[in-house]
Amino acid sequence: MDTDLRFYKKATSLDEVDNAVRFNVPITPKHEFYTEFSDVRGDFEDRMIYKTLNVHPKTFVYNRKANRANKTVLFLAGMRGSGKTSELAKITQKLHNKDCFFCITCNLDDGLDLNDMEYMDILIFQLERLFQELERWELALEQDILASLLDWFSERVTEVNKSIRREAGFELEVKAETPSLFSFLGLAAKLKANINGNKENAEKIRTTFRSNFTEFALKINEFLEAVNIRLREEKIAQEIMFVVDGLEKTATTDIRKKISIDEADRIRQIRVNTIFTLPIELMPMTQKLTQFCTVVSFPFVKIKEKNGDLVGDAMSRFEEFVYKRIDASLFDSPETVRKAILFGGGSPRELLRILEYANMFADEDKNKIHLEDLDKGIKKLAAQTSQYLSTKDLELLKVLKEANEAGKHLAFDSEWQDLLEKLIILEYNDGGYKRVNPIVEVSPLYQQYVG
Repeated sequence: MDTDLRFYKKATSLDEVDNAVRFNVPITPKHEFYTEFSDVRGDFEDRMIYKTLNVHPKTFVYNRKANRANKTVLFLAGMRGSGKTSELAKITQKLHNKDCFFCITCNLDDGLDLNDMEYMDILIFQLERLFQELERWELALEQDILASLLDWFSERVTEVNKSIRREAGFELEVKAETPSLFSFLGLAAKLKANINGNKENAEKIRTTFRSNFTEFALKINEFLEAVNIRLREEKIAQEIMFVVDGLEKTATTDIRKKISIDEADRIRQIRVNTIFTLPIELMPMTQKLTQFCTVVSFPFVKIKEKNGDLVGDAMSRFEEFVYKRIDASLFDSPETVRKAILFGGGSPRELLRILEYANMFADEDKNKIHLEDLDKGIKKLAAQTSQYLSTKDLELLKVLKEANEAGKHLAFDSEWQDLLEKLIILEYNDGGYKRVNPIVEVSPLYQQYVG
């Protein structure tokens, strides 16, 4: 995926719309597409994240003396398409300063195999990203700290080499050289490449590091603290903070659960401030996570109340969101844009998908997206989204419709989670308000069974 944001410009013709509505491209706060939604997300406020990280929410200063023994692990939980990645980019930008954190972002879909991943892979990737940033900043570290960590890695690599046949293609050498960040960077990259490239090698590497994890964690923590000291001495930052994004993009629920829940004890042993994104289907397990970390819910933007009233501020913000990407002259009227927003249901990603489909039906000669083009796009999306709804799903949607009409809250049921994960239903505020995806509501199947 091409993530160079210079290539993403506001569309002034229909043939530029497809590029402008790419929903798999994270937008950073400095980009012209960026739109601030944090103040229209209901119960969610940015300050919840800053306060959890022990950072002043106005000055973005981290009180290190008050938190010397306090390393925060925060899981930012939210539905796919809610805008977590863009929000994290904004938060990271504010926290990355000399009075706060040295922020290292790890995008799992850029660095690891989404079909086969464990926490050990993520940890090695985190170290690689840290070595890259330290090398870029030319931060000099004490030789004894580097040598200690390199010696430990050398012993583990020797163990791995013994357990893998030479023809398997690993046989990693650790050269006798003066320890440096560059040598660590090469070692971490080689380990990651073998984890990604060969399942047999990956399992051998993981097993070796898992069986020595307590010692591994101590070595990493020793190294991290040495880096923190140097960061303060050089007036670069107070401490390291990792942002691990993209866990919800891994191939299966089992992979996501194994990393977030089953490996929780190993995550806890690494003494560093870290933000993870939490997939929506793991939200019911937050009670286990909160034993060692904090979970903050990141909701969709509520554009319509239960009684049907529109939320004016939210609607206006989404209009800004659309017009930053697509010139107003490419729509036949503002009402077409407002209808697209309503069918997006408060999800930035769903809105971009709707605009993409509307553009598919637009006439290039007219160089405008008309209301009928939008309607055709919505119809197409509705059929696709509702195609695999079961009778049981439809019964649940009927229950949800009746509860919302009566103004009632619904008790938790695991069956709701599957519908949330598939974006059949959308969730707002603290989870107390759910509604059917507006795209699903207009599908013939929904209309026939729920009406």
